[in-house]
Amino acid sequence: MKITIVGGAGCVGSSVAFRLAQDGYASEIVLVDTRHNLAEAHALDIDQAVVHRSKTRVRAGDTADTANSDIVIAAVDAPGRPPITSRGMSLGANLKLMVEVVGPLAKGSPSALWMIITNPVDVLVFLMHRIFSIPRNKIIGMNRNDTSRLRWAVANLFSVPATDVDGYVLGEHGDSQVHVLSQVKIGGEKIALSAEQRDEIRLSALEFLPRWLKLQPGRTAGWSTAESAGDIISSMALGDGRVWVCSVPVEGEYGLTDVSLGVPVRLGRQGVKEIVELDLEPAEKEGLLASAEKIRGKIEEGRSILRETLRTMEEMAEALKGKKV
Repeated sequence: MKITIVGGAGCVGSSVAFRLAQDGYASEIVLVDTRHNLAEAHALDIDQAVVHRSKTRVRAGDTADTANSDIVIAAVDAPGRPPITSRGMSLGANLKLMVEVVGPLAKGSPSALWMIITNPVDVLVFLMHRIFSIPRNKIIGMNRNDTSRLRWAVANLFSVPATDVDGYVLGEHGDSQVHVLSQVKIGGEKIALSAEQRDEIRLSALEFLPRWLKLQPGRTAGWSTAESAGDIISSMALGDGRVWVCSVPVEGEYGLTDVSLGVPVRLGRQGVKEIVELDLEPAEKEGLLASAEKIRGKIEEGRSILRETLRTMEEMAEALKGKKV
């Protein structure tokens, strides 16, 4: 299995590369980044770090080196942008960056599964799916961290190991995410949560981003994202049939169309095998519909950005006709 990580010199990209190299399911990991020297430094370090653990080789490369990748992980982020207070703030800069990145790499790896980590992930998954005609079973967005934070919050509330907790967060990787508290299990047994407990769990899970930003860490949540990406890719390699929440384009599932959002899926080596439809409570269904509408609004905003960019490019080309530049 060949894996390319675009943005491999960043906090998320390098953390994901380290986790995947340790697992050993990939024969080769290629780190691509405009900061080639930093990508090469990470590649050398990781390649040596796993010599006692795995046969995976890690190297830095450019677009040509990514050809025939089985998985392409997009962990790019627009440089020099101000600190965000919500993931949606990244849309303008990151959408243009993703369009520049995906096109050339998709040509060299037409059968690759795309894992989008760049935010706003739901919007970018949908637009890349539509713009580049990537089959919907071949593109997933990383939002499993929301489910991890739900399980962490439940474990803290009940003073149990987080590994004993099962539960899911659906919808947007953002403030409108839906905590499926009707399906929470501890030790394999479904538990009944009071209204106060539900509120406490939601608050604990949702306050992560504000708490993180208040610390001014100068980085993003690289370790948790790396664990999520590693678990999902390991599950794909093993074909174990486990259920993971990923952002995928839906075509009727949960009564939704024309949007990508977090839903439970089963994955195999070829991509998404099944979208699992949970039995949601009425309030959870309403929350998912509202989350979908919010994402659709951002998708339309993204389309407007792309139209304006194209119009500007056409106007520049017209102005430059007959001129030497």
